[in-house]
Amino acid sequence: MASNAHHISVCALVPYPPERVPSQRFRLEQWLPALQRAGIEVELRPFADERLMEVLHQPGRPVAKAAALAAAFARRIADVAAAPRYDAVVIHRAACLVGPALLERALKLLNCPVIFDFDDAIFALHTTAANRRFGWLKFPQKTAAICRISSHVVVGNEFLADYARQFNDRVTIIPTSIETDRYRALRKSHNGNGQRVVIGWTGSSTSQTYLEMFAPVLREFMRHRDVELRVISDREPDLPGIPYVWQSWTAETEIELLRGFDIGIMPMPDDQWARGKCAMKALQCMALGIPTVCSAVGANREVIRHGENGLLAGTPEEWMVNLKSLVDDPSLRERLGQAGRQTVEDRYSARRCAKAFAEVVRETIGERNAR
Repeated sequence: MASNAHHISVCALVPYPPERVPSQRFRLEQWLPALQRAGIEVELRPFADERLMEVLHQPGRPVAKAAALAAAFARRIADVAAAPRYDAVVIHRAACLVGPALLERALKLLNCPVIFDFDDAIFALHTTAANRRFGWLKFPQKTAAICRISSHVVVGNEFLADYARQFNDRVTIIPTSIETDRYRALRKSHNGNGQRVVIGWTGSSTSQTYLEMFAPVLREFMRHRDVELRVISDREPDLPGIPYVWQSWTAETEIELLRGFDIGIMPMPDDQWARGKCAMKALQCMALGIPTVCSAVGANREVIRHGENGLLAGTPEEWMVNLKSLVDDPSLRERLGQAGRQTVEDRYSARRCAKAFAEVVRETIGERNAR
């Protein structure tokens, strides 16, 4: 697929099928239409197929997992062999879900311009309970190797950029973004009709452990205020002693379910994995005009200016104060919600982030052609 002056072809090696995981959905997948309008055609090549996705998060089943992984590796070898037909290769997180950086090194030997994109602290081992025994197979140390062999590294926040700069001089921060045309803020009533204020959390089964760790604060808070807790995720949460409404996540219903929140929360511990997160839950709520309270960790501190476009909390006491102030003050909710929406439009829109990514692609190809 040769390029001409106006058309660029890119092969994107991604871990998962489309519309399945936030890291792909709110980065590459979301940027595809804008990239296409800019003359950059991106072909997504997932490592995992539906069969592998089915067995991946089930406990045990080592034979089924090994067979599905073997088939995925065979497909990925074919993808790498075809890579020289493209103008550039994007690797999102890693070329393969498990194993060392062998195929990434093969791309380097094939002289392919490689753009490495990641939005989590994937250099730190982080696994689900179903696959903890096999966590070492992820080879988190390969992130450094991929940074070294890449022509350019794109990351989601400053913490990840600091890591990547140890191994590569060409590092660009492009935040995980929101399609502001789809995420539109709706004016809310002030819950003056007797309805309870809804405090909401959304995320994957993996990050839901953060919500479950936060249960003591929620339990204490709900002793003082009559609110409804809503959780949108792909598994029911374990929140003993806390009344909640669980809503099963789907890509189709996600935005409509989020609109049911009056306040969004994003609690996290202050550890390496959390510091690498890209504040996605906060940005989703902010884009919809929903005031948000976040742990004062990592990218949350880049996104939120406390008291201006959201609230930050560093201790259980600060969480209690912030939540009480939002529950008790509808005008504060409205003011922070509007400011949050403006922040997303100004700094985190998919249109803006796709444009920045297109510039990285063009620059990378231009440097290869110059050489």
